[in-house]
Amino acid sequence: MRTSLLGVVLAGAAFLCGAGPAAAQGWVPTKPIEFVVPYAVGGGADVFARIMAQVMVEEKMVPVPVKVVNQPGGGSAVGVAYVLANRAREPHTLVLANNPLQATPLTVPGAPGLKDLQPIYNFMLDDFVLVVRADKPWKTAKEFVEAAKAMPPKTIKAGSGGPTGGDTMGQRAFIRASGVDLNQITFNSGGEVLTALLGGHVDVAVANPIEYTGHLKAGTVRALGAFRDTRYPDMADVPTMKEQGIDAKAVQVWRGVALPKGVPEAAVTYWVGVMDKLAASPAIKKYLKENLLTESSLKGPDLIKFLAEQEERFKSLR
Repeated sequence: MRTSLLGVVLAGAAFLCGAGPAAAQGWVPTKPIEFVVPYAVGGGADVFARIMAQVMVEEKMVPVPVKVVNQPGGGSAVGVAYVLANRAREPHTLVLANNPLQATPLTVPGAPGLKDLQPIYNFMLDDFVLVVRADKPWKTAKEFVEAAKAMPPKTIKAGSGGPTGGDTMGQRAFIRASGVDLNQITFNSGGEVLTALLGGHVDVAVANPIEYTGHLKAGTVRALGAFRDTRYPDMADVPTMKEQGIDAKAVQVWRGVALPKGVPEAAVTYWVGVMDKLAASPAIKKYLKENLLTESSLKGPDLIKFLAEQEERFKSLR
């Protein structure tokens, strides 16, 4: 029987809180840090990991270099497998953790995921928007749905970044709520989806604004609707799905950091402290605001509870 994520993280709750005698002994990194991103270069997860690495080094939060290493494939499973095979119990390792690390093992039994790592921190919640290239005729999600229903099934090609990504989950929620029949095409990352959308290889995408901010501002892509309970403060002209009569429950991506299982408890305490500094950094706060991200710093029991709730949400959208 598959062990639930809640059971796994509860078993490691003391690590998350950094409690115990070992923590008092202290730990600091003595060699370069490998920051593993289980996705391709250019997606939202990769962009955020590189920002974090830059801030950690430039603001001297860590005394050693931080190198971002991309290990894409398998909806994050390849990256996790890489950590298990090459960075086991290595405290000089960070892993960019987000939704697919939970969702992939639910879709592919036996696939490695978040349950094989030690999540220690969450920084943000990232909402989604339905986007099209600017030369498409649709101005709103409601117009898009009406047009799609008038076409033969699967005429419209919809891109998403992997079979278990938050954008794919959002796409499923949209399809269920609107009743449209789209030709769903998955890529390895949100960056690849953006390239396909701009190149006309897909017609529409459910996307994180973090990956499309520049194109939205430049007017090369258009947002048709937001998967939020309220409108984005910085995109007040984009109505929510619910406002347009599409009851697609809000879908959010979380992004945080995990460590390999079995690292010293003192190292966990050290890294939680670094993450606290990152979350409080003006550079990170500015980045979140500029990219329409919702600040959500979670650790310890709050993180455990949040991840358990997220797992149940993913199960409902499989």
